[in-house]
Amino acid sequence: MADVEAKERKILVAVDEGEESKYALSWFIENVISQNSKDTLILLYAKPNRVVYPALDGTGRRGHSEGYLFSSDIIASMEKYSKGVADCVIEKAKKLCSGLPNVKIETRVENGDAREVICEMAEKVGADLVIL
Repeated sequence: MADVEAKERKILVAVDEGEESKYALSWFIENVISQNSKDTLILLYAKPNRVVYPALDGTGRRGHSEGYLFSSDIIASMEKYSKGVADCVIEKAKKLCSGLPNVKIETRVENGDAREVICEMAEKVGADLVIL
């Protein structure tokens, strides 16, 4: 039995800004994955869709794009902030994984609702295990 080579797994780990996410990844590293493992760890951050606010003059209607006012500066600022959050979350997760020298670490940042993004990515990469 010892001669049987362990299958290399693809493990999808959903990460976000919360302490629960950090704890789940830490627990997984300490209790499930081996330092000598040749698994691939895919760190996934689901970047929420941009929130849209109706115009203050009452021209905006829910569910319709017309009547929503944002200057390009505000949109650029929101995108920059969102990218910064995603980069920070991914970097923190990568640091937690630094003690796994044989594990291949991949990172992904996808836009959308986290529930949908995680399910779609798990199917797309053929994940053997999903950590939430």
